[in-house]
Amino acid sequence: MTSAASVASDRERLADTVHVLHGPQGSPARKEVAYAAYVAFILVGLYGFPVLRALVIAGDRGGMADALRSPWTVLFGLVVVAVVAVVAREAGRVRGPVVAPVPWVDHVVVSSVDRWAALRPWFGYSLFAVLAGGLMAGVLVGASLWGAGVAPAWVAAPGVLLGLAAGGVVGAAWLVGQSRLSPPLPPAPPSTSGEKGTFSGAPGPGSRPPSARGPWWQREVRRLGIADLRIQAARSGRIVGGVQAGDLRSVRLEAARPVTRGRALRLRHRGPVLTLVARDVLGLRRAPASAVVGLLVTAASAWALGATLASDAVPPLVAFVAALCSHLGFSALSEGLRLEADTMGTPALFGSPPVRAAATHLLVPGGLHLVLTTVVGCVAATLLGGSAGGALPWLVMATIVLSGGMLLAAYRGRPPTSRFNAVPSAQGVLLWFAMPLILDTLLVGGMVWGITHWPTSGLLVIASWVAAAVMVYAGLNRVQSESLAHRDV
Repeated sequence: MTSAASVASDRERLADTVHVLHGPQGSPARKEVAYAAYVAFILVGLYGFPVLRALVIAGDRGGMADALRSPWTVLFGLVVVAVVAVVAREAGRVRGPVVAPVPWVDHVVVSSVDRWAALRPWFGYSLFAVLAGGLMAGVLVGASLWGAGVAPAWVAAPGVLLGLAAGGVVGAAWLVGQSRLSPPLPPAPPSTSGEKGTFSGAPGPGSRPPSARGPWWQREVRRLGIADLRIQAARSGRIVGGVQAGDLRSVRLEAARPVTRGRALRLRHRGPVLTLVARDVLGLRRAPASAVVGLLVTAASAWALGATLASDAVPPLVAFVAALCSHLGFSALSEGLRLEADTMGTPALFGSPPVRAAATHLLVPGGLHLVLTTVVGCVAATLLGGSAGGALPWLVMATIVLSGGMLLAAYRGRPPTSRFNAVPSAQGVLLWFAMPLILDTLLVGGMVWGITHWPTSGLLVIASWVAAAVMVYAGLNRVQSESLAHRDV
């Protein structure tokens, strides 16, 4: 059988399979993905563009225009893309871009059909999604800069190209993260007819010998093993079900990587408070990647906050982005708090009341975040011509606000429902999940940006401290209410 005949045979068999499953109209997945991208573009145009344009206008447009011509901006963009690519590669180990349903894997992928041909639709959907995301980001940034008068109109063209390139890099890293879970392809043995066959995946009944020919993404898809495809397909279904049901505990358990470090370390009893502190420290030692990422993100956010506090020439967007990243860094260090929230309703491990246990679990991440934010932020403020003493109270206040946000995020409970629909809507679940992040971003970013424009406003200082206290109180009150709700059940 020649290679061309094999490809034609695979296409015919796959077309017959799709016809049996979906009828003459074919699979509707392509139309669904295209419609989702269409809606996303509309939302970005209606909400993303006006908001980002307003933030750019409110900042220092002259300084921003000079920054666009600086090589440091290019370096910063490359670093951001590299960080996103690393995150995408790690995400591919949990849920990669090629995730076909389990029945398709068990009945089609395991056959002698070329594995690339069998999995190409799912690879195409994911590739379209990341490219569409990069395109939307490039168009949004370029159009906002042009609309604010910072850059000329032609900046939209390189923005589109750079967005597509960034999406391609992220998609490639995502695919590599999934494919590297499977063993490498074996070398292709010579064919008796003098022609090389095509690879249909792991050797099996009727499978042809592997081939090293073709683009690298085809080789990466062909490398995917049946066992890994089954695992990721089942895990993807459970993650989607957990998100739709608002059960974040099950989502975290599915997405968590197995602990392989520090298994020989043991926890010793040191009292009701110090034992929980030692437990959180042990958790960070067993998951050093999360600790390192959290510390690095917190340090970068603290530098941006200190720079914003040092000069009112820094665009206000920097303060809000720094607040968002600071929340993410704090969250990476707060796994112990989330695990404590997951055990809500069960007997306390060390006899601590729920509120005291939650506050205790904030000591380690909150202390690390406070020290790193104040030190790095004050250094940044001093080097950029500001005052470390003037920046210190606002950096401390940022940690206090984020502490309340961490409590709200960990003890969020179930998503809200209406009396007319017992199943929460997708929009409601998304808003419910993102609310702590939104509150932290708006409060911390707004306070830091506000004090740079009204440095003598006593009302702003009082309102900021009151907002910080309210966030902590709301978080502790949420802990108490969730504890009582589980007790009633």
